[in-house]
Amino acid sequence: MQQYPSIFNDVIGPVMIGSSSSHTAASVRIGRMIRQLAGGPLARLEVAYDRNSSLAAAHLTQFVDTALLAGMLGYDTSDAEILHGFQLADEAGISYAFTVKEIGPGHPNTYYVTATRLDGAVITVTALSTGGGMFQIIDYQGFPLLIDGGFYELLLRCPAAQQEAVSQALRPLLPQRHLLQYWQKGEDFLLQVQSETPLAAGFGAQVAADSVQLQPVLPILSQLQPTVPFITGAEILRYAENHPELDLWQLALAYEGRRSGESEAQIFARMQNIIGLLRHSLDTPLAKEGVDRILPNQAQLLDTAPPLLGGRHQQLVIGYVTRLMDIKTSLGVIVAAPTAGACACLPGTVFALGEELSLTTNQLVEAMLAASLVGVLLAAHSTFAAEVAGCQAECGAGSGMAAAACAQIAGAPPSTCLAAASLALQNVFGLTCDPVAMRVEVPCLGKNLLSAFNAIASANMAVCGFAQVIPLDETIAAFDAVGKALPRELRCTGLGGLTITPSGQSIARRLAGK
Repeated sequence: MQQYPSIFNDVIGPVMIGSSSSHTAASVRIGRMIRQLAGGPLARLEVAYDRNSSLAAAHLTQFVDTALLAGMLGYDTSDAEILHGFQLADEAGISYAFTVKEIGPGHPNTYYVTATRLDGAVITVTALSTGGGMFQIIDYQGFPLLIDGGFYELLLRCPAAQQEAVSQALRPLLPQRHLLQYWQKGEDFLLQVQSETPLAAGFGAQVAADSVQLQPVLPILSQLQPTVPFITGAEILRYAENHPELDLWQLALAYEGRRSGESEAQIFARMQNIIGLLRHSLDTPLAKEGVDRILPNQAQLLDTAPPLLGGRHQQLVIGYVTRLMDIKTSLGVIVAAPTAGACACLPGTVFALGEELSLTTNQLVEAMLAASLVGVLLAAHSTFAAEVAGCQAECGAGSGMAAAACAQIAGAPPSTCLAAASLALQNVFGLTCDPVAMRVEVPCLGKNLLSAFNAIASANMAVCGFAQVIPLDETIAAFDAVGKALPRELRCTGLGGLTITPSGQSIARRLAGK
């Protein structure tokens, strides 16, 4: 099924506490859904991860478990309290267990959840973290449904003999725009209602069936019948030919406006808010103690460094990218753009050029919007999950997005911006994800910097008229195939690359002993 990503769900966001969007932020959102699916206070939460999954290695180092507990208690991705989920659960009287065991093949970010309520009722949930903080519930109580956190939902369970009667009683109560689906398990039926608008309370009592109602956890609601003006690079270029007055950032407004139903002014204001939030984080002093990390803050080293090769331009790019990575690693507030591991490449490059070229805030917003449209294409036709396609899906994707932003800053037309993105993506095929000690620090900082300078070079190449040779759509298809062909050891499992070097293993043992 064709996906129509939202800029502020899938690409620029969530606003979050580090360290990982796939692991920390997604866990919070999954926890919030478990809270709702339980339909009552919990006594115990048990979560299992497959031994061969990314979560087997990451759940202890990237705040997966604590974030899941905090989300279950109602906290959001940007709340600092998510780092204290164990304590919060203890205070709430909730017991918990997280285990790694042989389960079998599946998505590398799969959560197998069993939750017990205070009344003894047990619910089972299977959830996936799909990259960049996005998630899916793919099984609830043995029913193979799909919940992505973007709808108002109603789940009604009833015996097969009552299914028709419940359906007939339910239909007159539903809003005009809704989707009603049926899921069967043995002699039981689950009716799943998805709506773009809030549902009235008390459906279960009115139709005499067990029910649970869910609220959205994503900032932009999903659409039952999404319509967008384009979803490929080729379609963007055809649209641009018919609207030659529009820059790429304005095409992003057109896309998101159709996707979300928001006005162009609302969308522009959302991105302005992102810029303001990033400025605030950049101006906030960093935590110096109490954070389990490999590197001390690195950006401060530039203050006493000798003159850099390349002069002020190099200083600014390295400074902003490194500062944003320092914020993430010190567990400050960041924006996954498109992921937490790649949170610095795009905004760091844009802020550096903003200072170098004295750009206005609106120009920074335009650059971020232009980048986000390339991100939409990547989200629709590939992935932002390093666990699925290596770091090319994170830092590599960020580089392609940043190249479009740079070309937008240079005043290039949409065709040149997309060519810049294609050139940048072509340069990062096969970028592995091998974080030392399974912390998103090393070589993540260097890869963000690599991606930033690759973006600037690719934008300059495109603006000068260098041939992209392979159009963006074909590049993304090849990009996706290469990433998914990487061996499991090089896709954020802690089983290959720098992670398993003697020094890497020594660092892991040292941090584990703290």
